Amino acid sequence: MDLLNKLQHQGHELTSRALDRHLRIGVTGLSGSGKTAFITSLVQQLTVGDQPDNLPFFDVVRQQRYLGGRLAAPLLDVPRFPLEANLRALQQTPPIWPPSTQGWSQLSLKLRYKAASGLRAHLQSRSELALDIIDYPGEWLLDLPLLDLSYTQWCEFSWQLFAKTHRKDIAAPFAALLSSVDPQNATELQLQTLTEQYKQLLQQFHQTPGAYLNQPGRLLVPGTLAGAPMLQLFPLLPVQANAASPLSNKLAQHYDSYRKHVIKPFYQQHFSGLDRQVILVDCLSALNAGHAAVSELQQALQLILQSFNYGPSSILGRLFKPSISKVLFAASKADHATPEQHKALTLLLQQLLQQPLKQSQYQAATTEAMSIAAIRASKSGFVQVDGLAQPCISGVGINAQALTYFPGEVPAKLPAASTFNQHKFGFLPLRPLPWQENQLIPHVRMDHVLQYILGDKLR
Repeated sequence: MDLLNKLQHQGHELTSRALDRHLRIGVTGLSGSGKTAFITSLVQQLTVGDQPDNLPFFDVVRQQRYLGGRLAAPLLDVPRFPLEANLRALQQTPPIWPPSTQGWSQLSLKLRYKAASGLRAHLQSRSELALDIIDYPGEWLLDLPLLDLSYTQWCEFSWQLFAKTHRKDIAAPFAALLSSVDPQNATELQLQTLTEQYKQLLQQFHQTPGAYLNQPGRLLVPGTLAGAPMLQLFPLLPVQANAASPLSNKLAQHYDSYRKHVIKPFYQQHFSGLDRQVILVDCLSALNAGHAAVSELQQALQLILQSFNYGPSSILGRLFKPSISKVLFAASKADHATPEQHKALTLLLQQLLQQPLKQSQYQAATTEAMSIAAIRASKSGFVQVDGLAQPCISGVGINAQALTYFPGEVPAKLPAASTFNQHKFGFLPLRPLPWQENQLIPHVRMDHVLQYILGDKLR
């Protein structure tokens, strides 16, 4: 019976895609960019937040054509996005952010609305759009660039990365350890020992502000692959990787297996069929971490976006070769800056993503950039300073301290390295605002987000 239900679901999905009644939206971003909070808010706005005063720029709601959204019945063999657990985290006293994703999951919705015009408006009292949203650890996303690198190329890339100013001191002990190993020794014990040391290095990088490119991602978040032999994987020093030896040969085998059996199926299952994409970028945390962090964030985003197919959709394309027709670049956590800084934050994001924007536009995808906060963590206002109104935000810091302050200006373009030597950015992490189940989740521009990614499908 399960197989029959699955076949029926796949048949219904193909029909919906052919009729342009089914969308797969990819929410993409590095670890810490706010994907879990974004999806939680997105679903909550579509299912219970559909009020004109909450979503004034979402046309289908403002025009009172939206009939509501509901969660679709989950497939029994597909992990479900933990929506309810995330909402419970926000309801705690004090509220906490939902935990980071530790494995992939999916949530499907059915959106009902009245068509504004056309044949459907005359023949149907209501129309329906199926929506699939995929979540996955940001750490796994960073493996996609490995599909274009051989093992020796990855080793070269890794050690060039580890030589950067915010990484080199952390990487030095592991480099010294590799220098002392016997490349003729490819025993299980040697591989396990060195892999464990490299895993500890990745964990140190993961805790280092601005160290975004940490590969392979499943050493940090293994999911169901915990203990798998192909995860005995680390980059040898380039001189070692280029010299044939039992150790380099073994690691190259593990690397190729990892690409073939982990990265490629992951991409084919979750990314190759996307119709639209939201790319979340935490620009403010990168500014806090300094020039090297901003540079590495830009590099990471450019590498990742090379893995996606962009271009206009068609009936045959939606069925057999889907491509991403609309891309939203969103600067997350905009509420950690004052509202008048949001325009500068958007301009900074556009500069940060200059090459990816050009690439996606070249492939005929529609793109947009905006600053958002999927779940608000602050309130904005003004305080009097020497008789003048000074913009500020108020919220609760991670250490439970109540704060009212001006977090500083956001640069409208990428700062030069010298700027970071003269000025330290200080956009503080904040807890989410208190929220109860019967209330609307406070946000910044989620109505703009919904209008951009869904508005044309709900006409």
